[in-house]
Amino acid sequence: MSNGTRRPVLRAAIAMACAVALAGAAAVGAEMVWPGAAAFHGTTYDDTGPAPAFALVDHDGRPATLDSFRGHPVLLFFGYTHCPDVCPLTLARLQRSVRAAGRRGQDVRILLVTNDPKRDTPPVLRSYVSKFGPQVVGLTGDSASMARAMAGYGAYTMPSAPAPAHAHGAHPPRPAMIAHSAVVYGIDREGRLRVVITEGAKQEWIDDDVKTLSRL
Repeated sequence: MSNGTRRPVLRAAIAMACAVALAGAAAVGAEMVWPGAAAFHGTTYDDTGPAPAFALVDHDGRPATLDSFRGHPVLLFFGYTHCPDVCPLTLARLQRSVRAAGRRGQDVRILLVTNDPKRDTPPVLRSYVSKFGPQVVGLTGDSASMARAMAGYGAYTMPSAPAPAHAHGAHPPRPAMIAHSAVVYGIDREGRLRVVITEGAKQEWIDDDVKTLSRL
């Protein structure tokens, strides 16, 4: 398969992943809005119970659970450090929205939960998230912990084979890419899932939703 063919296939897989992730998140609640709810552009739910728990390790090798971030608005995202486009773009957009939220935005924590734990060790995650600012935390874990975290949020991945080396051996094989869900889960200071932001959201919508989340 040529590089030109792989890219549309990967894009299609990511689009399917987003649909699956939203379907999984919909299990948290059936209605789009609830009476008296904060106004979000993203998907919201009438059931504002606790967001799915997780037990992982942060980029400094310390145990990290959802309760570790209690008191902070959280933007949780599943991705990986070798991602060529979706992950760095998403993190950059979230960081921009956090800055736009001003003083309240300083409380927000952006959590990158890797879906590539074999390559994304804590040191690798630490180096990667440092490029996006001190409010970004990389999370990883063993296979069982990662599976529970992904299942809790309806996250989806589809590994692809690494691209082959150049026919004459001039270039090494490119690393395997992973098609994955690209939604962002907005969790309030009390650990309740309040909004799901899709990959295609406009920047101004993300800005508004982060501001709203930071006020809760």
